Amino acid sequence: MASGSTCSGSVPLGRRGLVSCAHSLDCRADDAPPLPPDLEKVVYELIVGFYDQAFDRLPCERIPGLLDLLATGGCGTCLGLLDPVSNIILNTLALLPQGAAAAASTAPPATKKSKRLVRNDWHEIANRSCQSLLAFLMVYFGCLEKEQAARYLYWADANLSLAVMLIQHDLYVEGEEAVLDPESDRTQAALEWAATMAGHPSPGVLTQLMSSRLKEDDFHLLEKLLFSAADGPLTVADVGAINRILRMMMSPPCVATISRKGPILHVRKNLDAVWSTTPSTTEDTATALCWDGKPISSLQCGLSDKLQRCLGRADGLEQYLKKTPCSVDACDYLQTLKMRLHGMIHNFCIKALKLLPTPSGSLMCGFLMAGHCYGSMDPVSNIIVNSIWYNFLGGPLPASEGSKIEQYNDILDPLSLLRTQVHSLKGLMELATFAGPQFSTEACALELLCGTKCDIVDMLQSSLKMIKKNHFHEAAKAAGHPLPLQLGELHRLLVVFPEQRSVLLSFMTKARTDGTVLRLDDMTLHIRRMWSRYSKVRVGCYEQAPDLFPESRRLVSSMRSQYEEGRSWFRSKIEQVLKDYTTQHFWEPQYKLDIICGVEEINQSCPPSGKMCYRVNFTATSDLQLQRTLFFAEFLFSGGPRPETCCPLPYEYAAVATLACLPQGKSCIQMTPNTSRTISPMTVPATWMTC
Repeated sequence: MASGSTCSGSVPLGRRGLVSCAHSLDCRADDAPPLPPDLEKVVYELIVGFYDQAFDRLPCERIPGLLDLLATGGCGTCLGLLDPVSNIILNTLALLPQGAAAAASTAPPATKKSKRLVRNDWHEIANRSCQSLLAFLMVYFGCLEKEQAARYLYWADANLSLAVMLIQHDLYVEGEEAVLDPESDRTQAALEWAATMAGHPSPGVLTQLMSSRLKEDDFHLLEKLLFSAADGPLTVADVGAINRILRMMMSPPCVATISRKGPILHVRKNLDAVWSTTPSTTEDTATALCWDGKPISSLQCGLSDKLQRCLGRADGLEQYLKKTPCSVDACDYLQTLKMRLHGMIHNFCIKALKLLPTPSGSLMCGFLMAGHCYGSMDPVSNIIVNSIWYNFLGGPLPASEGSKIEQYNDILDPLSLLRTQVHSLKGLMELATFAGPQFSTEACALELLCGTKCDIVDMLQSSLKMIKKNHFHEAAKAAGHPLPLQLGELHRLLVVFPEQRSVLLSFMTKARTDGTVLRLDDMTLHIRRMWSRYSKVRVGCYEQAPDLFPESRRLVSSMRSQYEEGRSWFRSKIEQVLKDYTTQHFWEPQYKLDIICGVEEINQSCPPSGKMCYRVNFTATSDLQLQRTLFFAEFLFSGGPRPETCCPLPYEYAAVATLACLPQGKSCIQMTPNTSRTISPMTVPATWMTC
């Protein structure tokens, strides 16, 4: 646990963050024993040793060009999901030309292997490998600084899969979610991005290699060659066998071409056969089928035992920390937890939008201003109920002004949703203090929220104790909610009258089960009746907004005109991009633009002369699906050579690396998970902490 804190309670928190905190000067005790100051350099030295081992095992003198593949051009990178030496060997042999092993010299091997390379000669490829491993961790998690990534790689001995498990442990990610899935879009995108950073000549080959599956016989043969005699040299015949297996498993056994005239299946009978082809049109699409079998990443066994040994070693780091808890502002680990929670809350908001019917402008205003995720239910349900309740109470605007915003339901300002998330976290941290005195510090509150995924309502004190102090009122005040007293009263009622809460939850359960949207009118009516019947808050909710001065009125009118103009342009552009997507994917539903969730303007130094690029998240509906589908799109201001991108996004990727907060710190746009060029590491801009 960070900073030697002693949080405990009904949730088994354990000790987390020691690897990160022990190497941070802000968390270490002044009299702590010294640790390596430059961990990136230490990791680099480890990797140099791995190249020595790989060189000793590969028959570089017998196979022409093998040494060049190993040492130059980024081919033999140690990036991958096996142990570093196996990654180096497989990545090198994956690019070995076909027949190279067969053409190897038939002369007997030398009695002593010639050391044509010395340690300094591995500098370029070892440095590329080190940077690619760091890049993978930063992209995959999206909430790590480079220094933190180096700390975990150091403790994992540069084993990428083990480093991921260490980080998942510190981020309270458990169960199936903690297992790195080599076939997931998230993993493949991070691998391709990291391979590109390493200068690999074919990043797609490396990504495909690490996500491939092996037939039973091939799996055991590779296991025997790579691990049964891990210190023994590989023969030319061994290299030929490995090369054959790699070529087979990375070549799909068949490909299906789908056209408007019907499906056509082309099957390859053996490795040397030529694919049959048919004339292609823009209306055709090809789908490659993969071999069934064991993932190649499962060749690395015993990771759980290695993780336990790492954690056991890390327990000794607690003596290096200060006796007082770390400061949230100074501790890298706590900042990482904070960013992970922001990602979680972003995911909750997206899921809430998915369940809501197309919101009016006033409901969207309520969602952005008051749709906080703390309360008496789970986070997604809290967002929905808080938004509907705030909307039916009415806003501070006069009725004449409020009616003018009904059509303003698109989010063009990328900071709008971010503000809601930041304020929600403040309320959650305040609410966590009522779960027990041990969670009164910010560090313990963050750890509790990560461990429970922000769902702590069952840990709060009983409703009888809330008579003296309303927990939800205190949380709303800390979050800066526009109506803290009233929101506290709402959730007090839902705790005191659980049958009312059950009715609201049943609306959301039915929508999720049926794959539909919420019955908004019924939910609004139920909340209104409950509020009118039981609420003890009888005072007016709002102070009426004063009349604007003429200059202010003109300014507001100008801002509305700019919004309407921008909204009209973006909707027109997105509708065209979505239409093109539907034409290219004619077998999918016919999508229709619903609401825009965020717009990011990049290349801001360029004038709007056709070079300005926009990245957009939006939702779309179809005749076949009542629930929304989340999309990502990227396009230029007025077209150009850069291709436009449009694709649907899985909702489960909203809180991970695909949630990219761009370096300017001005947006929170969710990127496509299967296109690595659109994924950038999440940074920690000041706006995350000061909004």
